[in-house]
Amino acid sequence: MVLGGLMYTRPWAHDVFSILMIVAAVSAVYFTWKHSAWVTGHWLAMVPVTGVILGFMGWLWGYTLAYVTLWIAFIHFVITDLQSLRAGDAPGAET
Repeated sequence: MVLGGLMYTRPWAHDVFSILMIVAAVSAVYFTWKHSAWVTGHWLAMVPVTGVILGFMGWLWGYTLAYVTLWIAFIHFVITDLQSLRAGDAPGAET
């Protein structure tokens, strides 16, 4: 998230952010496939990677798309985790 913000002030941050996004996407797809845990929301998680690809192709707004959708995904995961905690679905919760 910090590197995404640095993209607007430091030119080198584009490349580092892009590499980290691609590594994260590849590892997410691998572990999701390995554990047969693919859900519809994972398709939405690929939008930041699409933005990075667009940025590499010369459309600089692609990096902004990647950064904004990464924040949306982060907020989504925080909200769903909080909902799970309130419902007592957290790992290790007493049942």
